Amino acid sequence: MFFTSLILAHLVMNLLNLPFIIIALAAGEWIFGSTDEEKRGTCYFKDFIFWWMVVVMLTTLAAISFDRFLFIVKPHLHKQFMRPWVALTLTIAIWILSAVLSIVHLFGFHSYTDICLPSTTGIGFSVYAILLSAIVLGIIFVTSLWTFCFTRRFFKDQSVIAGESVYISKKKRLFGIFGSMLLIYGICFVPAVLYFLLRLFIDVPIWFIIVAIICFHFITVINPVMQSYFRPEIKSVIFTCCPLHICVCC
Repeated sequence: MFFTSLILAHLVMNLLNLPFIIIALAAGEWIFGSTDEEKRGTCYFKDFIFWWMVVVMLTTLAAISFDRFLFIVKPHLHKQFMRPWVALTLTIAIWILSAVLSIVHLFGFHSYTDICLPSTTGIGFSVYAILLSAIVLGIIFVTSLWTFCFTRRFFKDQSVIAGESVYISKKKRLFGIFGSMLLIYGICFVPAVLYFLLRLFIDVPIWFIIVAIICFHFITVINPVMQSYFRPEIKSVIFTCCPLHICVCC
């Protein structure tokens, strides 16, 4: 359920936000609307969709990370509490809460009049965005690290029975999976976090804003591929369609 919600958020982001950004950058101005009021309205609508999907993606990633942590570290609690209706309820709550939080972004948002990109606003809005990002990314980091340490210790204990060679192979795959997650999240999220930190002290140049937006949108492409590795039904289809991938991952 969480994975489906994440894919849907990526789809909405790429269909209702990314094309407008590309067209505005290519045209050198915001062209959606015949009057200034209409342009301002379409700009705010685009940014509401953007922030809504940003919060949905981040909170859904946190939910996926916590669900994976509970499944691996506390399987009995996961079986007891994480029923399908619970996952559906949490997913709906995430989308509603994200919409409410995104309205706050609109009150703290001002845009460039030419291409509808965020400009420097009050310190309060930047602090709000930093705190929200820190809470969500902190949940992802802590649960992922806990899952990594637990799985590594489990493999090490199993090596006493199965042999050291099996442990070394699984250890390499474990480091590869979580190392890839850390690298991808760093590339996609760090520029955006730096942007909100820098805007507390300086006027952030527009080229840095564009770089941060491009890096963040990269998550909509690479994240589903990465998350699908933890879904056996999806991974089996990939392995069937791409035998070479099996050789690389084994």
